[in-house]
Amino acid sequence: MENGMKRTAAAAVGCAAFLLTGCAMVFFSEDEKLEMRDSASEYQQAVLEDLVVTEAEYRDAVDAARTCIQDAGWGVGPIERQHGNQLGFQSSYSGDAPPADEVMQACNDEFMTQIGPIWVSQRTKLTSHP
Repeated sequence: MENGMKRTAAAAVGCAAFLLTGCAMVFFSEDEKLEMRDSASEYQQAVLEDLVVTEAEYRDAVDAARTCIQDAGWGVGPIERQHGNQLGFQSSYSGDAPPADEVMQACNDEFMTQIGPIWVSQRTKLTSHP
């Protein structure tokens, strides 16, 4: 790529891996949501206290994940709508090697691992553009 710039798509949906751009629609039982909440970071536990992810909570989590990734040394693009009810952004790096994948995964684990799938499973349409 030009000028040593590398790009990767990062969808902030919280599927199995942070770099996926979508995931299959699933529905979670209350027990599954409780288990997801209880295994999540403190940030996600607070959001999932009522086992529902509002659009504002989802947007805040996406923004927090984006900021975390940026703070870890990745370049990040604007948050954009993807697949109707999901948000994502492009990440990039310059130089010979990207920051460690573990860094990006840590941001996902902190902010999106459980929030993303629960948001997607609710099938709620985004009401405004990013």
